[in-house]
Order: sequence, then C-alpha cells, then structure tokens
Amino acid sequence: MTASAPRDVTGVGRWVPRLILIVAVLHLIFGVVVDGSLWRGMVSDGVWNSATGDKPRMSAEWFMVSGIAFFGLGLLTRKAVLVTGRIPVETGWILLALGIPITVLEPVGGAPALIGIGVLALIASRHDIDAPPAGHASARSEAAATSSSAAASD
Repeated sequence: MTASAPRDVTGVGRWVPRLILIVAVLHLIFGVVVDGSLWRGMVSDGVWNSATGDKPRMSAEWFMVSGIAFFGLGLLTRKAVLVTGRIPVETGWILLALGIPITVLEPVGGAPALIGIGVLALIASRHDIDAPPAGHASARSEAAATSSSAAASD
C-alpha cells in the first residue's frame, strides 16, 4: 500500500485527527482574536525580541506555538490513520501528558478537551489492535478470500 492510498477507517479512529485539528484551528483563531492587540504591539515593535520580559506577550506567543504544535500532531495522526488504519497510541499519551497538568493548573479552559481527545485516542488505538496493519499477510489473505468467495458466488 502506498502512503497516499486512503484506508477505510470508521468510528473514533476517523474522528481523533479531526478533533485535534479542530482544537488547533480554534487555538490559533482564539489566539489572534483575544491577543490581537498584543500581536499588533509585537509587530509594531519590529517582532524581533518583542516578547522578551513581557509576560502577556510571552503567553500569547506560547498559545500560538501550541496551536501550531496541535496542528502538526493532528496532521501526523491523520497521516498515520490513512497509511496504517490505526491511531498511534502515542497520540493519546501526548494529549494526556499535555491536558492533565494544564487542567490542574488552569481548570477553566480548553485543556479538558485534550484529556477527552486523548482518552478517545487511547480507546481507538486499543480498538484497532484487532485489525491487521496495511500490507500485513493476514490482511492480504482476508482480502483474497473475500474476492474469491465473491467470484465463486457469481
């Protein structure tokens, strides 16, 4: 199977990458809308070294950087699902490792969504264990058996 060939992924496995990408986009939009004045100030200060020592600007910077990181995680998870038909278990653990401490430090915010998506990712990764990976011998033999039984019934 080539890296670009789509897999028939259903259920939670299909939604986990989408949910991560939604969180990433919301993070970036929220960062621009809420911290817009801070970003305009950084641009007017010439961008270079414009956040150093300014806690609100540094917070805005890290908020946007984390949105970009979520976008990367979502894209990589999506690619893994398309190629292998599985959610990598590491996706769930990464989201939990981020979501739990942030929720403890700041319970009112978006971090509980990371915990929820992380749990879904772990469930999906466990659910997908029964399915053979793409190109696996048992996957090929199941496909061959299905096609030969369909041909015999004609």
